[in-house]
Amino acid sequence: MNRRQLALVIILNALISLTIAVAVVWVVEQRRPDPEALAALATPITAPVMAATFTPTSVATTPVPAEATSVATPAPNTEEVYVVQAGDSLLAIAGRYGVSMQAIMDANNLTNPDFVFSGQRLVIPRADAAPSAAPSPTAAPPAIAGQGLRIASFTSNGALPNEAVQLANDSDLVINLQGWRLEKAGGPAYTFGGLSLFPGSGLVLYTGAGVDTSVALYWNQTSPLWERGSVARLINPQGQEVSQLTAP
Repeated sequence: MNRRQLALVIILNALISLTIAVAVVWVVEQRRPDPEALAALATPITAPVMAATFTPTSVATTPVPAEATSVATPAPNTEEVYVVQAGDSLLAIAGRYGVSMQAIMDANNLTNPDFVFSGQRLVIPRADAAPSAAPSPTAAPPAIAGQGLRIASFTSNGALPNEAVQLANDSDLVINLQGWRLEKAGGPAYTFGGLSLFPGSGLVLYTGAGVDTSVALYWNQTSPLWERGSVARLINPQGQEVSQLTAP
């Protein structure tokens, strides 16, 4: 075989290899799913929520004698839906709509007034809606909201830079501190903002000044508060004492 024949064989082999490679790439591309189809499959479709008001049309009726039994008219819409935002608490939502927390809990079958989360849809009853039925005399008394949250300890009593009170959440629920108070018996009170404590977590409330974080808050007092024998009380938004501790 001379050089010309050898070169021809090499060129033919190269062309055949190139043709096979192009065919493989074409087949792979044909089997590859369309990116738009993949995106459509991966994107959940949320059904729109529509609110509609029903307005009954008038119908012709036959006059009814005065002694005939009257027909009750349809009750007007007595509720609306609110979507919980970050930092909201059930107490704040109830105050915004002028209804009681218990009315919102009854309307949504809630058992813990301290646990609402961002994006949750709450049915808000109208302020003039009929109240829920009173519990029967044999029903167990309702639990105090926030039980499981407690005053755990005092730190550096009498030394302002480091004096603090530590809270602990021993429950298995997330507790939103919006509206809660830590008060010194016969003295000042600190009201918490919309900070949530997760199960097993805690926070420290310093008496002096500083920059608040998710685990440390500052009361900005100018002198120590927790001398020996002083009593700290933890009060929930309903005004119920949940925990009490005496400074050692």
